[in-house]
Amino acid sequence: MPLILVAAALSARPGPAHAQDLSCATVSLIVPAAVGSASDLVARAIADAASAAGGSSYRVRNRPRAIAQNLIDSAAPNGCTLLVDTQIRVAFEILDGDMRAWRGLTPVALLTRTPMALAFSTGGPAKPAPKGEEPEPPRLGKIISDLRTEPEAVAFALVDDPLEKLLFLQMEEALGVRFRIRSFPNGLARYREILDGPPGTMGFVSLRAAKARMKNEQLHILAVTAEAPSELLPDIPTLGTATDGLSLGIDHGIFGPEGLPAEVVAAHVATLQKVMETRGVLVTLHEEYGTEARLITADGFSRYLENLAADWKEMLQRQDNRGRLGQKS
Repeated sequence: MPLILVAAALSARPGPAHAQDLSCATVSLIVPAAVGSASDLVARAIADAASAAGGSSYRVRNRPRAIAQNLIDSAAPNGCTLLVDTQIRVAFEILDGDMRAWRGLTPVALLTRTPMALAFSTGGPAKPAPKGEEPEPPRLGKIISDLRTEPEAVAFALVDDPLEKLLFLQMEEALGVRFRIRSFPNGLARYREILDGPPGTMGFVSLRAAKARMKNEQLHILAVTAEAPSELLPDIPTLGTATDGLSLGIDHGIFGPEGLPAEVVAAHVATLQKVMETRGVLVTLHEEYGTEARLITADGFSRYLENLAADWKEMLQRQDNRGRLGQKS
């Protein structure tokens, strides 16, 4: 599988423009997440390559989400301040009723998708099996069968995060089952519970964590959410084998402030297209997390967000959640 996959069919290629057409010497990429987070790693890989491409220098600035929002809301529409964020922008609209979460910004380009692994807790470090016995590892098919017979028989650990909630609902609907939800305040608390809590809890983990914990049998990995088998976990089936082809992932994109002129968007897109076509830009993220390029630019990115919003709204209308995930809309 190539390290760089560019979805040109969905891209809206702009007219001729170049990074040096920008009026700013430095472009700030605002990241509403901590240093070392997935969003930060994607932003830094893109910033380094964009700076090396010539023209403007791209600099990552990590800020808490509320401060990051204020920075992009107050930024001048000159292309010197951009936001790197995930499709959580659409989740804010769907679950929190924030109609300007992404509609108040200018979509510039979708950049990457990072798949996840479906993990099943073992109850701590593996214990030696009795002599002559080999315990049967859990299988996604068996868990699905059990849940169809007895809804909510298996718990799913969810972080209090709008995006993760909606991805979970997509998966749950595609599987045709209903999990019992266990909520955690953050990813660290959830991860510790899956590692050291009682056996029998499912949850999303990164492919990097899945690979590391499989070695000492601290986690059973049931599936990866990528479209194709992962090079990190080649023996693990995809979620699509149980869901008629469903794939899920964390998509990272770049947004500009409201009113960003088309020629400024085109200038950034020209640089980003050059970056994403450069060999090795995402190699570390690909090798450690399975991240792939998914370049969709300008109007194509806007259509992606519109379609995602429509799909998630219809999904919630089909499902009888009765405030199960706390949605306000």
